[in-house]
Amino acid sequence: MTRIHFAADHGGYDLGRALQARAVEGGFDVVWHGADGIDPGDDYPVFAVRVGRVVVEDQDAGVDAFGVLVVDEANAGVVAANKVNGARAVTTVSPRAAVVARAVVDANVLVLDGVAYEESAWLNVHAFVTSPMEQTVERGRQILQIEEYENAGTIEGWAVQLEPEQIAVRHE
Repeated sequence: MTRIHFAADHGGYDLGRALQARAVEGGFDVVWHGADGIDPGDDYPVFAVRVGRVVVEDQDAGVDAFGVLVVDEANAGVVAANKVNGARAVTTVSPRAAVVARAVVDANVLVLDGVAYEESAWLNVHAFVTSPMEQTVERGRQILQIEEYENAGTIEGWAVQLEPEQIAVRHE
């Protein structure tokens, strides 16, 4: 079962809770990491880092997990969440963009503006957590290059020299 880690700051609290409820209704394993109520003084970086960390920890443990962060300003949440090693946070404007973010960069944290319409936001969340990464040599190599730079500060090692037999390729 797919696990979705939700959190929100004061600007995204109502929408975050509404999306959390929809995910529960949709049969997802849902964990809330935000405040218990609206706190006008809360800061988005705390929630962004928290969601990024638990998603990466779950994925490292083999759990099918994603994060959804709903904040006053989505772009700021993306920057903060991407400070977590292994988090690949994006914001999207459509379900198609959510699918592409998953397919191309294997994004694992979706960040939404708190003022988004609930129905539109839910369509983005659902598309994001139900879409796979493209299982191709090219996509695998690109993700490994990003991870190599994130961990070593360079893109010159084994990730560039990945051979086709070194990554599982899905044939449809």
